[in-house]
Order: sequence, then structure tokens, then C-alpha cells
Amino acid sequence: MSVRQQRRTERPGAVFRRAVALTAGAVLVWTGGTVVLAPAAGAATVTPTVHCSLPAGQGEATGPQQMSVELSPGIVDPGGKVHAKVSLGPSPATSGLSLSDVPTTPSIDFAMSGGATGTVTVTGPQINLNIPSGKPIEIPPYEGDFIIPANASGPISFTPVRNLTRTKVLGSTYETPCDVVSGGGSIGTVTAEGTAGHPATLNAPATAVRPSTSVALSGSLWTAGATPVPSLCAADGGGCDPGKFVSGTLAISGSGELTGSAVLAAAGAVPDGSYLVKVGDGTKEATAPLTVKAFVPAGPRAIALSRAGAPLGSVIEVTGSNYYQDRWINTVALDASGATLDDTAVYVKSTPDGTFRAEFTVSDPAIASIQVDEGNDPATVLTTPFTVTEASATLSAGAAKVKPGGTIALSGGDWPTGTTPTATLCGADGGSCDGSRISGSTLRIGADGTLAGTVTVAGSTPRAEYALQVTAGGAQALTPLTVAPSFIVLSPPSGPKGTAVTVVGQGFAKVATVSIVGLRADGSQTSDAVKTKVVGLDGAFSQTFKVNAADTVAIRVREVLVNPRTETAAFTVQDGTVPAGPSFALSPPEGPVGTAVQVTGRGFAPVATVSVTGRTADGKQTADPYVTRVIGLDGTFALQFTVRDPATRSIRACEVLVNGKIVQQSFTVS
Repeated sequence: MSVRQQRRTERPGAVFRRAVALTAGAVLVWTGGTVVLAPAAGAATVTPTVHCSLPAGQGEATGPQQMSVELSPGIVDPGGKVHAKVSLGPSPATSGLSLSDVPTTPSIDFAMSGGATGTVTVTGPQINLNIPSGKPIEIPPYEGDFIIPANASGPISFTPVRNLTRTKVLGSTYETPCDVVSGGGSIGTVTAEGTAGHPATLNAPATAVRPSTSVALSGSLWTAGATPVPSLCAADGGGCDPGKFVSGTLAISGSGELTGSAVLAAAGAVPDGSYLVKVGDGTKEATAPLTVKAFVPAGPRAIALSRAGAPLGSVIEVTGSNYYQDRWINTVALDASGATLDDTAVYVKSTPDGTFRAEFTVSDPAIASIQVDEGNDPATVLTTPFTVTEASATLSAGAAKVKPGGTIALSGGDWPTGTTPTATLCGADGGSCDGSRISGSTLRIGADGTLAGTVTVAGSTPRAEYALQVTAGGAQALTPLTVAPSFIVLSPPSGPKGTAVTVVGQGFAKVATVSIVGLRADGSQTSDAVKTKVVGLDGAFSQTFKVNAADTVAIRVREVLVNPRTETAAFTVQDGTVPAGPSFALSPPEGPVGTAVQVTGRGFAPVATVSVTGRTADGKQTADPYVTRVIGLDGTFALQFTVRDPATRSIRACEVLVNGKIVQQSFTVS
């Protein structure tokens, strides 16, 4: 979470209080699905006056707040579950501070009357909310369940009595209760009684569905725990055939709610038309209308290759669009004369959206083009050129330095697709290769021949200069790799006088101080000013060192008053202008759950606190704990962030309480 500080002179306590105040009375809610469960108790809206007690000594706020609630089902067994959809208008409390990604959990209390008494609570899921300053808080709807008393009988009326919001701000959780003080009323009624004598209900999509796709079905008042069986019937209810559904996930809950989907058979078995879908559970049956319409191409057929050329042994992707669905697509290679190379043929079926994807193996050096047709129809033939190339794979290990037991990212190009790459560690001259020195690998080759992934060096690997070798199909490549318990990496490793070099170190003594100097060719120290840095608890550091001396050939890092451990890396002084731009890097940029990622940054506010978090594909914070670090006087930082949440798609670093600068890099969980 990042907080943009409006006045940098404010005390931290004031920021906490203002950050909490803006969420007072704002019950955050979450939008769920649109499945209708019938019969429902209907939706009702009231606009009572609420009184909010703001946290952290921020006072109180009173005013109207609209509340809309829909309860379902309308009839429920005593002790059964009721589902509530809740929508709340803006809170009477307003925000004096803008916040982003605020973790918030909403809830609302209802008082029961009539067929039951007491209070029930609906709690929504935690969401992250962006809250602008001085504007009404826009909040989406949320959903939740509650249980009615086991002795309930007859109609039960529900009246809102309180909203409660739990908000996490700057590492603490605050509660904001907003009590209804006047103007309230019932928002709905459900009836508590046995449901065995009531007919089951069934809901199906109102719009047309395609063959070979999942059809979402729902309903209420089914036999609890029974097994639902779907069938497809004619529009008049006859000719019901369970074989028209080939699979599904339908289930009936303990409260008699039907949920899930059923997958229709292919287009040849289910022609376009109007039908009835019927579900039976052995005791009850219900039907709902369903329209089936297969995909119709909107334009001419088209095909594409993932690579226009590839070496022998590669597996390329042949894709197509605007084909009729559920048709056999034939893919085969032709030689230069146009003759068919029969042994290359591949057969797949088109999908419900009229596309196809075929994996085609480059198995014959005579291949000159690739031909596709739909169901052996000559009128559908399409041909595209293809070239069989020589293998010339490339390989790079990025920083090319790693600790024993550490992980490093690899990349490369022009590898044979469809093959599985393997890695081994060899001597610096490429000989004496030993596969046991690689303890793990996530290497893979993309459809375009791009190599990506990581390798993990065995923890027992001795310190030395090595050559990392990767082999896939008939291709092989080497790249230098240094394995050492401690090392430094320079970014950039060369540049003109005046270049600000980010020196990143790993494997140093925790909390030790290191000195950083430039070296001449004879090993003496250059005229550049010495820089120092305190090493983090993870043994890593990041520090900017400005190279002004033209005779610099290397940069040296040495621990002060400890071992002293010394590491050196070459730097080349070049002609030209100083390279510009701050940087933010992850090492490695991918790996399995549990990967410890070295996060380094530059160009941040000196002495500010940086917070590093994992992010999901939609930008939400992952379940992994955030890591903080105080930024150095030179605007750099280095820390270790462990990825444990498989939903991680990127890692974000942001300044806290200063500029709010945010930098994000993608991370792939392999």
C-alpha cells in the first residue's frame, strides 16, 4: 500500500489518524456473480440516518446512508442458510487524505423480527480500495451468507442496525462502526419452513449458448445432497437426452441450492435450435428454456505460424480463425514442388469460437510450406511458406554471478521449439561438465524459439569460474557463470566519466559496513571519493558509486572491521555522455513458489521507507507479507522478498509517506 503524504512536515501520528478517518463509515463491498436464485425475497432499499464513530480519536459523523439488500431464497429450512447481496451508498464520513490499495473488510448487522429474533451478520471479502481525498467514497456491492436460528418459524423480517468496516492502514487495523439511529426499516423477508413440498426451480442462460461449451445452471428448493442429472429436451419437453451433455460440475448443497454447469455435446450432436434443459435429482425435476446456436465465421478463414522458420526438431504452433466450430482441421507440410509430405500431417478440431491450434513438428528438411484445410474440403485450403533453418541458439545468464544454492535467470533465442532444455555446469573452458551441480531448473522454450527460465546451482558447488551449458534437441550453447559465496554486480559495468554505478552485493556479513572504492590497473585506489554502506540482514546491499577518474579499471568492495571480505568487479571507462535513468530490478525475475528474489532499486527518495509487495494479475496485493527497507542517502536499496503466493504476477516497490513513487516489475511463478 502506498500513501501520498500531502504535507511532508506532518508527524507520523497525524498521518495515521487522518488515514483512518477517511474510511469511517465506508463499508466496502464486493461484486459477485449474477446468478438468480428463485424464489427470492426481493430487494428493498432504505435510507436511515447513521452515526459513525471514527477511529484514532477522529471524532464522529452523522448523516443519511442508502442501504439496498436482496435476500435469497425466499423460503428456507429452519437453521438454513440465507444469501444476501448488499449495496451501500456513500458514508457520511469523508476523507481528508488520498490512499491507495487500502485493505478493507465490510460487514452489516440485521435485527430479526417475526419468525425469529436476534441479530445476524453479513461479512464481505477483503478488498483493496483506492480512496480519493475530499470526494464521496465509491464502493461496489458485496455478498455474504448467514444462518437463521434452528427454531425459526414463519416469515422473518430483517432490519439493518449497524455497518462495521475493518480497515488496515499503515500496518494497523481500525474498526469504524456506523449505527442506525433513525429512519430505518425492513429490507426484506424470508419464510422459515420445510421446503420438501415446494417445487424446485431452475435457471439457465437467457442468451444463446454454443455447442461444446459450459452452460451455467442454478436453482433452489432441490433435494439436499442429491445428485443432479441434466438432459436436453425438445422445445415441447419430449425427446430428453442426457447424452447431449458430456460432462459437468452440477451439485446440490445441504440447503438445497443447485449450482455448477453442464457441458453441451459438439455441434454435430446438438443442432441449432430452441430446447428445454431439464434437471432431475431423483425426487424433483425442473426445466428451463435454452437456445443453442453454433459459431458462424464472420470473415474469411486465416492461418498463422508461431515461427516462419525453425530448425529440424522444433515444434511450432499453427493457429487459425474464422472456421466452423467442431470441425476437423488438417495440417500438413508441402515440399518445394507442392507435393504433400504425408508423414508430417496433424489433425485437430476447431473450438467453439472458430479457432484452432495445432502443434506441428518440423521433421523433414524438405518442408517449404504448410497447408491447412477444413474437413478435407478443397475450397478451404490455405498455404503459407516455411523455412527449415540451421540451429544457432544463443544463451545469456544476465549478471552471470550466483551464490552456491542460488538461482539465476537465463535467456536466449533461436532454440528448437517443442523440446525440453536441460542445463549442466562445466569448467570455464566448456569441459568436465557435471549435471549434479545444477539442482533445479524451470527452463522452457517458447513458441517463437525464445529460451527463458531459471537454474539453481547446487549448494555444494565450490567457488570458481564456470561455463553454464544448455542443451535442447540438437542445439547447445554456453555462457560464463561465476559461483561464489559473495560477489558484487555493477550496473552499468561501463560508461563515461561521471557515470553513477549501482553496486549490488550479496553474501556479505549481516549489518557489516562495506567500503567501495575505484581501482587503477596497478591495484591502487583512484581519486574518487570512498562510499560506505551498511549491509542488510539478508547479507545484501545496494550503493551508488560515481566514477569520475578516467583511469578506473575496477570497483572494489571490502568489509570494514569484520573478516574483511573483499570482492572486485571490472568497470570500463568509455567516451560519451552519462547514462540516465533510475533502475529497478528483480533477480531472478521468475521461479517457483518459495523463491527468494533480490530486489534492487535506485532513484528513490533518500532516507524514505520503501515497501515491497507481491501483486496479482489484477493489481491486488498478494497474501505474502510486505518487506520494508530504509533507502540510502544515494537513493538506492536492496532487499530480499520471498514469493510464496502462487498468484504473484509482479513485485512492486513504493515509497511510504513521501513522494509515493511506485515501480513495478513482472515476476513469473514457474
